[in-house]
Amino acid sequence: MSLRTIFLIGFLLALTSRAGAVPPLPEGLKPPIETERDAARTQSEPDLPEGLINLDLKEPPKADSATEVAATKPDWRPSAFIDTRLGTRLRDPIDQEQLSLAETRLQLKAVRRWSNITATVAVDILADAISDSNTPDLNTGEGFVDLREANVLWRPLSWIDIKAGRQILTWGTGEYLFLNDLFPKDYNSFFIGRPDAYLKAPSDAVKVSLFGDIANLDIVYSPQFDSDRFADGARLSVFNPFQTQVTGNRSIIESTRPADVFQDDELAARIYQTIGAYEGALYFYSGFWKSPLGFSSNESALRHNTLTSYGGSIRGPAKGGIANLEVAYYNSTEDPSGDEPSVPNSQVRFLLGYERELAKDFTGAVQVYLEQTIDYGALTQSIPVAALRPDKTRQVVTLRARKVWPENQVTATIFAAFSSTDQDGYIRANLNWSITDNLTLEAGSNILYGAQQTTQFAQLQSNSNIFVAARYGF
Repeated sequence: MSLRTIFLIGFLLALTSRAGAVPPLPEGLKPPIETERDAARTQSEPDLPEGLINLDLKEPPKADSATEVAATKPDWRPSAFIDTRLGTRLRDPIDQEQLSLAETRLQLKAVRRWSNITATVAVDILADAISDSNTPDLNTGEGFVDLREANVLWRPLSWIDIKAGRQILTWGTGEYLFLNDLFPKDYNSFFIGRPDAYLKAPSDAVKVSLFGDIANLDIVYSPQFDSDRFADGARLSVFNPFQTQVTGNRSIIESTRPADVFQDDELAARIYQTIGAYEGALYFYSGFWKSPLGFSSNESALRHNTLTSYGGSIRGPAKGGIANLEVAYYNSTEDPSGDEPSVPNSQVRFLLGYERELAKDFTGAVQVYLEQTIDYGALTQSIPVAALRPDKTRQVVTLRARKVWPENQVTATIFAAFSSTDQDGYIRANLNWSITDNLTLEAGSNILYGAQQTTQFAQLQSNSNIFVAARYGF
């Protein structure tokens, strides 16, 4: 049993013994149902997006009306949607089909609430013309079935929530930039044009939330490591450090995933509070690098090395808009001195963002992201490692513009990222039209570019695509 497991058990025992000494939840923080409390929380966090190097969603999908009704009634309340998408690559594919996306997804969701317990189940049934396998794999999301949610929320006291099972987790302040959000992401879904919500992969975890006058505390424990669903060539062509070129599904990059229950576990914590108009938070994580950046001993496969992270953030009004500042220190615990080239070195990550309304129903946002690798020299001793992680410093600037036409239920969004250090970039455009309350049409693109095939965005440029989609909810 790992130290994280022992710590969590000890914490819960101590919590139980001190239940009577903890102050009650303030009036503003104790709505009667989960959805109200979650909505209040997510309003203080940014909408979507390990910092564009991992293009990490900031806000989980908002509950639909059926979910909200379900939380107030004792019987099961179902909801569902059908989502059909078709996309094509804009450049000559590298070991991939010309079609980037050809699928129909049916999601079935049901929620039931008792007096202090809420159960949620959401299952996706997928007909995917691109995938080579229909065998379900709940770790990778491949196959004709993907379990998005299967959890139970228990509220034993007014100041505590305990949520156990498969769930979507997120925190932090960035838009498509995740520093302290070390919950799993699905980059394959994101870059081929699936809905933004699918950038967040599910976690199998227990989340304990404590609410108090001084501060609020979230603790998340995953008994088994939940990795990112990263690009390995199967669906997105990507730079292969073993072949020193971009490859696709004919040369899938091998990787090893820590998989021992209660040994390869994860622990994350967040303390947060609102003071005046500003919300501050401190973060902690102990687990593994979410995407594999290390190498096996014989350099034949990628590896997830152990990681401990510390960070903080603040968000609030500034000069007519909303500003956010977030920092994180990634401590690569297997090689604290930075002498081992097969292990990713420690890093400092920094994010500064600002958003405001520029005109009626038109908003703009800018972010500046900086990533500094510590003890970088050891990385260049290995050719595959140097190719995979070529820069000591990485800088990224993002811009986002969003225009809404409320009377026509149309939203247009363009998000652009450019790295001055890597000389590459990414443009994500989307046009969304809600024809009725049930039917939505969508068109979008993912454009990636750059000069060097090893940099974060440039290695994916052969996957640039456009897509169209239709979604019907019922």
